[in-house]
Amino acid sequence: MHDDARSAELPPTQRHVLSHTLGHGSTTRPRLLAATGLSKPSVNDAVSSLEGAGYVRRNGRHVPATGKPAVLFEAADEVGWALGIDLGSSHIELMAVDLAGVDSTHVSVTEPGRPDAPRRREPSTSVMDRAVEQLAEWCRRPDRLRRLRAVTIAVPQIVDAGRRQVSTADADRERGAVAALLRALAAHYDGPVRLENNVNCSAVAEMRIGVGSAVPSLAYLQLGVGVGAGIITEGRLVRGAHGAAGELSRLPFPWADGAEQASRYAMEDRLAASRLVDSYRSGNPGVPGSSIGDVVRSILADVAAGSAEAKALLDEYVRDVARACVALAAVVDPDIVVIGGEIGDAPEVVEAVQAAARPLHEFLVVSGSVVGELATVLGAVVLSLEEAHAQLLGEHAVHATAAVDRLGTTLPPQPRK
Repeated sequence: MHDDARSAELPPTQRHVLSHTLGHGSTTRPRLLAATGLSKPSVNDAVSSLEGAGYVRRNGRHVPATGKPAVLFEAADEVGWALGIDLGSSHIELMAVDLAGVDSTHVSVTEPGRPDAPRRREPSTSVMDRAVEQLAEWCRRPDRLRRLRAVTIAVPQIVDAGRRQVSTADADRERGAVAALLRALAAHYDGPVRLENNVNCSAVAEMRIGVGSAVPSLAYLQLGVGVGAGIITEGRLVRGAHGAAGELSRLPFPWADGAEQASRYAMEDRLAASRLVDSYRSGNPGVPGSSIGDVVRSILADVAAGSAEAKALLDEYVRDVARACVALAAVVDPDIVVIGGEIGDAPEVVEAVQAAARPLHEFLVVSGSVVGELATVLGAVVLSLEEAHAQLLGEHAVHATAAVDRLGTTLPPQPRK
């Protein structure tokens, strides 16, 4: 949001009233009186000022079982919106949400590919161009124009503390896709842009609106072409001194008496879902499907049909994943380890991992992802939503959790562009 459109700091009473309005989705003056403890004149003045400035609007009437009807108020356009971006190696996911968590939009910009295709470092020019066009279209919408309040970009790399917050003015200091996104945002937004590791974002989504929402800690194990873990304890991300916490690819492997010399990325090669896919395809060159999930389903079908080869292949991979889960549990002791990626979408595989891990760690609980393929972009937009509340409401930003919960129940369809 540009400085001339960025809201002048709201008075404390208005921030208090607006916070409760965002937290409840819609409210009335009597409800605000009860919730805030403010006097009736203070509530009336705050609501009138917020309505006049475009932060709240009327939305019908509430007719209680007893008592007088009351005007309903909800957040209006001036409150603004938050943006999350998942910058993958071959795709870009965009998600926008208003600060009440009611109105969200999601678009995935990608190109079809095969799991055995060479791994890209960044999306293609075609994907970048379409994502930038979509981003500009969103920012030009009348209800969103010059009202963007927070941006988080999830990136597949280590993000140290010195780079965690950048701005659109830093585009020339960044490279590739991040620089292109910052340049695209520059015409519409001049606030801070948060960079966050993509697996950390997935962990945030699973913690806030997924399987971890009822526990204080979790480890999110991402199994795809690459491997990594996002760790949350006491509700907070664990990043480490250099932003490298959870970088399982850095674990030396193998690590046992008599084992050959450890290789730096051998653990990632061992745990990556692409290894399972490649092993299966080598013996089944005509297997249909283009995604890791397609191949996993083919393996499970072969196992169900009695294939000893498929079972041996799956059992070996399950044992390795189970040991990785046990290693995470031994160091972090989370309430739950969530398996992400398309491996985590297969309940049979998750159950097999839990069974293999149980004899090795009595406290370990393994689960598949509830959030699924949207985990990274959802985590990014959740972080932006929380930041937007903090920036707008200051000490009264106590209802971001309600907005996040509301977002989790109103997820949009997932069009492919």
